[in-house]
Amino acid sequence: MVGSTAPLGSWNPASAVALSPTQYPVWTGTVSLPAGQAVEYKLIKKNPDGTVTWETGGNRTLTPSGNATVSITWR
Repeated sequence: MVGSTAPLGSWNPASAVALSPTQYPVWTGTVSLPAGQAVEYKLIKKNPDGTVTWETGGNRTLTPSGNATVSITWR
């Protein structure tokens, strides 16, 4: 997961937040975000050859109230 703030990698796939597939096809993860600040984010897939695949569609948005736990499905 990569997004518009530093805790989400500032859109840099190398700094993305890893998510867990323990509830596949739902991916889960926890990240500390500034409360009340809207962020945009997307899921990415890091391929074995080093390329990155971005999920389709517009950016997702979230306005957390502190620590945010997300459960999302790839689109």
